[in-house]
Amino acid sequence: MAKPDPAAEAVDQPPKSKKKLIMIIVAVVILLAGGGAAAYFLMKPSAKHETKAAEDTKVPPKFVEIGTYTANLMREDTDRYLQIGISLKITDPDLEEKIKAQLPEIQNTVNLLLQSKYPSQLSTVEGKEKLANQIKEQIEFIMGLRKSAPPIHSVAPDAETQPAPPSAPAKKGIAAVLFTSFIIQ
Repeated sequence: MAKPDPAAEAVDQPPKSKKKLIMIIVAVVILLAGGGAAAYFLMKPSAKHETKAAEDTKVPPKFVEIGTYTANLMREDTDRYLQIGISLKITDPDLEEKIKAQLPEIQNTVNLLLQSKYPSQLSTVEGKEKLANQIKEQIEFIMGLRKSAPPIHSVAPDAETQPAPPSAPAKKGIAAVLFTSFIIQ
């Protein structure tokens, strides 16, 4: 029996095709690219978040002191007065100069507002937050950032009151009213 020649066997077999290997490599590359793109889009922050983050980092808030006030409070049982320091947290840097230009009117309005309060209205955290909101609304109105502001008037602490009509929200500007001191004596 004759041994088969290995060179003859190689000629008899069809040449191996690399098409199968190429298709497997292409499929793997496509899967990796698709997974990478999906991960990119899932991990990428949305445009809304990028805009908000950019705004937050562009303009750090500034603090403007509008004064220290001593005001007689409305009489409940004895004469009481309020000593308070107020600063504004602003987000618009141009607003600082406008506040300083309008400071006498702002101080007058804040004084009137403080003198319209009863000690019991300011003794709770909710009362202080309400006062801060009222001061903010009045200053925004003076600055032209708000179309209307609730009237300043005194209301007995035990009297039933109608809620003030909602005023139009302010544009950008005053972020918060901060009490740097708050003493009722």
